[in-house]
Amino acid sequence: MLQREGSGTVGRPRDPEVERGILEATQDLLIENGYPGTTIAAVAARARCGKSAIYRRWDSKPELVVAAVKAVQQPTELPDTGDLRSDLLAAAMHFADSGDRSAAVLARVLSEIGRDRELQKVAHRVIGGPPVAALIAVIERWIARGIVAPDVHVDVVAGIVPTAAFGAVTLTQRSLEPKAITELIDVVVLPALLCTDRAVAG
Repeated sequence: MLQREGSGTVGRPRDPEVERGILEATQDLLIENGYPGTTIAAVAARARCGKSAIYRRWDSKPELVVAAVKAVQQPTELPDTGDLRSDLLAAAMHFADSGDRSAAVLARVLSEIGRDRELQKVAHRVIGGPPVAALIAVIERWIARGIVAPDVHVDVVAGIVPTAAFGAVTLTQRSLEPKAITELIDVVVLPALLCTDRAVAG
């Protein structure tokens, strides 16, 4: 049996050029035709490969589409700079503008999430979950260090930047600029984390 993404089965080595071509074809089709028009057959035709080459790498259309989105996003980081603000900024910059192509691809997927349960689950696991988990980990680390009070609503605060970022993409098809993310951290997130009497300013 040949290897699929996420599978433990050993098969033939992957050709990175084929994989790159498939992901780029998927991105193009998402931009041109939206999620419903991005079929496995259409991707295979655009990438000039067989459908089997796609299914060797991804088990389903949602897995393929989400992989195509991830390929044009900023990487997720779990920084430890020794400074709360710097850690928050480094983690939050995952949501910074990666260009019009990245925003357009993500917007097509976000517009379909409410209508496709499988897409929603895969997108949360691969796109939405990891960067939020990084922000949560940063906050929890600074709680453990005594800089942030333990009664802070971690999930709520960690969701501020992602909510703003996904909202911007959905409404405007543009990602947040780094300046906007910095303002969110400085004006909203940091005050929310350091607003209690028990919090110690770093």
